Amino acid sequence: MTLSMTELAEIREVVGKLLDQLELDAYLFEVEPKEDQWEINVECAVGDDNWETVRLTAKKDILYHGADDAVMHEVLLDNWREALSACVKKN
Repeated sequence: MTLSMTELAEIREVVGKLLDQLELDAYLFEVEPKEDQWEINVECAVGDDNWETVRLTAKKDILYHGADDAVMHEVLLDNWREALSACVKKN
């Protein structure tokens, strides 16, 4: 799979914006390009000094469209909100 630094940066920006909208208190994430599904590994605070790693997946084109397409955007948010439900939210 050939991936440019620009493409990876764009996907990271989209993922970061989506995670910011979920209003997690504290998190780190990495995006790993795979052939069919991309993996987004999110480490988030789940309590006092406790962290959890959650692995999310999404197709590259859905991530790209998630930035501009309102329906795709909401689908990603809904799926990720459920997967990250144990993470501490901002007050």
